[in-house]
Amino acid sequence: MDNEEIFTTSFLAGRKRIFVDVKENHAGTYLKIKERGDSQSNSILIPSGSIVELRDALDEAVQALGALDTDRVADEGGGASPANQCVCHVGNLSWETTDETLHELFSGYGEVVSAEVQMSRTNSSRSQGWGLVEFASAAEVEYAISQCDGLDLDGREIRVRADKGSGTGPKGHAAKLKEAMPKKTRRHVADKVVDPHRVFVMNLNFDTTEDELADHCASSGEVASVELLTRGRAQRPSGSAVVEYRYAEAAAAAVDALEGTELDGRDLRVRAYFSN
Repeated sequence: MDNEEIFTTSFLAGRKRIFVDVKENHAGTYLKIKERGDSQSNSILIPSGSIVELRDALDEAVQALGALDTDRVADEGGGASPANQCVCHVGNLSWETTDETLHELFSGYGEVVSAEVQMSRTNSSRSQGWGLVEFASAAEVEYAISQCDGLDLDGREIRVRADKGSGTGPKGHAAKLKEAMPKKTRRHVADKVVDPHRVFVMNLNFDTTEDELADHCASSGEVASVELLTRGRAQRPSGSAVVEYRYAEAAAAAVDALEGTELDGRDLRVRAYFSN
């Protein structure tokens, strides 16, 4: 079989044009990346079995560039804002992660004032692979960093660290986000009400069922209900759930007893559930 072209595209990179082709021959399907510029022409061939690894490597490279760009802005003079002690930087995010899923994850570790996935400057619908989460206190940031760094979110091990500061002018990005939010969302920890019968369970395997989670949590007491949380219009698993116990004493015991226990190959994170 001669080389058959299945897909082709190209883009400009400086003075060179990069061609990306998917082709097929007697040996199988492969990806061909070729650059043309001036009198030079170079190409590489990648077998189909390695294309997923290439995609992941490119994802990580793009996310690293986004993080470097953020650090560069923070380190420059000329009005760059100082670090906000109540903000943490979350890197290595999946392209699928949204503001809502980011908020949902971190709300289990404190009062989240704002959570925003940073979008590309040239494509407002494409994530840069990192985000900022602002808490009500610096202590909650430290706790979130210690608990969430390396946690799985939408299939990626996220990287969580203290924010180095961002934005220009007298106020940083996180402060501007807070000002733009409705006042009713700027709540303090004191305004939160813990539901005595429910716990919030995170880091679940996407294949875990409600029955399996109920059986696992029953070691702490009688389980009244389990709700696996989903995200997006496609209702994809979010890796988190709300478990309701019949008795408040069982829910209180579950936070300590189930924290770090393994279910379907995942170490669970269990927190008190806030009803508002």
